[in-house]
Amino acid sequence: MSFSDIDPDRLPIIGENLMEEFDIGSIVRWVHDLRHEKIGIILEIYTQRMANRLFPHAKVYVMGEDRHEEVLLAILTIISNK
Repeated sequence: MSFSDIDPDRLPIIGENLMEEFDIGSIVRWVHDLRHEKIGIILEIYTQRMANRLFPHAKVYVMGEDRHEEVLLAILTIISNK
């Protein structure tokens, strides 16, 4: 059985509880490249398949950079809920 044969509906979600802690519209911060702190607003929350598991991610609007980033929820810190 290969990774592609596994039913994605049966994959475990690592950090599933994080999906309940964060909301769309929450202001969050995280460290990028081990030295730059970024602040942004969550636009979307979803899971992404990585190494045969699902991990919660967020699409975040990065303040001051006028762009979006995909960020693992586990590295985000909530500054303010919506």
